[in-house]
Amino acid sequence: MRRIGLTLGVLIPALFAVACNSFRDLFSAHADVAAEAGSQQLTSERLAQVMSSAKGIKPSHETGNFVSNVWIDYSLFAQAAANGKLPFDSAGIAQVVWPEVAELRGSHWHDTLMARRSNFPPGAADSIYKADQVRVLQHILFRVPPNAVPEVRKVARKKAESTLSRLKRGADFSTLAAQLSEDPGSRMERGFLPPSPKGKFVTAFDSAGWALPPGAMSGIVETPFGYHIIKRPNQDAARERLTSYLAEGAGTRLDSIYMDSLALTKKIKVARGAPAAMRAAGEDPDAARRSTKTLVSFKDGKLTVGEFVRWIQALPPQYISQLKQANDTMLTQFAKILTQNVLLLKQADSAKINITPEEWQGLQARYRSQIDTLRGEMGLNDSTLGDSSVAAAERNKVAALKLEEYFDRLVGGKARLRPLPSALATLLRDRSTYRIHDAGINRAVELAQVESRKTDSTKASNGPIQPAPGPAPIPGVRSDTARAKGAPAPKSPPSPKAAPKAPAVTHDTATAKTGN
Repeated sequence: MRRIGLTLGVLIPALFAVACNSFRDLFSAHADVAAEAGSQQLTSERLAQVMSSAKGIKPSHETGNFVSNVWIDYSLFAQAAANGKLPFDSAGIAQVVWPEVAELRGSHWHDTLMARRSNFPPGAADSIYKADQVRVLQHILFRVPPNAVPEVRKVARKKAESTLSRLKRGADFSTLAAQLSEDPGSRMERGFLPPSPKGKFVTAFDSAGWALPPGAMSGIVETPFGYHIIKRPNQDAARERLTSYLAEGAGTRLDSIYMDSLALTKKIKVARGAPAAMRAAGEDPDAARRSTKTLVSFKDGKLTVGEFVRWIQALPPQYISQLKQANDTMLTQFAKILTQNVLLLKQADSAKINITPEEWQGLQARYRSQIDTLRGEMGLNDSTLGDSSVAAAERNKVAALKLEEYFDRLVGGKARLRPLPSALATLLRDRSTYRIHDAGINRAVELAQVESRKTDSTKASNGPIQPAPGPAPIPGVRSDTARAKGAPAPKSPPSPKAAPKAPAVTHDTATAKTGN
């Protein structure tokens, strides 16, 4: 997980400017160390090296804090791997994959609720069909690109005419749609389009489709997408599609009704000052994880700052970034939605909703695969690390060396950062000791900025790179200085032609209106 801490770059220099020697000693006590994790240290010099060497990174306190937290997570991971303390038992894995387990259990409970409340009376789909406010249509498309030359249009038209003749001779529409249609979305559904009201599709298609009686088929219909053959399925063929349409619409409505009723019956109330507390927790999650301050109260319980942090640390980094930029109204709404989901899981507990054995096996296998991949990427499969006869101190030294090598490859662009499962990073921090030193980060920023200025100065003093005199060396041809006097210079090879641009790939639905 990414953890961005409070920026102290303005406060600390001001304090240094007015403080006495004792204060200087106090604030510089850890100026040579940026972070600690278990038995390992990230020195300010090493952090400065990472910030000044990595492409696209500007040295700053925020950047230093981020890199230090990443280093802590990977250092604790390496030490756990070296000492056989990575969770591989069922209980340990359950602690790591709890976000996935919670999502599955919530989904199962939701499906149970929808099944109970979405029972439609017999004939509901047939009533929709007869009311004719929504239609199910099938089509076969022979696509014609925009601005296609007449020859291309002629070929597509002939395909459509040939297919129409086969259909008139009794060929099955669904079979030919699955075989021949050039609309990839509906082709997978045997030509079926989602149930839609009149006006949903482009005019020519919509007019032809809505003019068909039950079971009828159109001729060739031309639209901006190409040539279509359209069919209106009879009531029996459309029944399954209309039933799914009813269930989907009911599910959306029931979701809203259920969540709203949950908020009322459980008397959900977001505390005053909750948005500010949420922002503070996002800035310093390590401190906030132990907070029992109430963000949201509800009947027989509450959502604390610590629980809020546990949930947001299970989210992908991009969502956490969005939360940091959210206004008070958005944060209040997020706190309410999060509480509703917590209550939903409590109800799943009461109903004894669990994941299936197959789902649990899948989660375990995926977790083990992630860990094995990361260990391999970091070089933590060294035989020394798995040898219990080797002293723990020696194993930790090897782990530290592998960590440094991994960071070197990351900075050099020879490896990519493979994120730890977020709950694993939290678990490892709970089981070990770690610390960030702001004074050390500030010192690293200073060193990195000095190095960056040196690099910029060197580039400026050398000026732009000048080409070497004479043409590029060509095998079998002497340079100008070695060429006999008066001999003609070799001809330069012709410049290669630019490669043609690849055609743009579009993913539009063949019949959907623009903007719908």
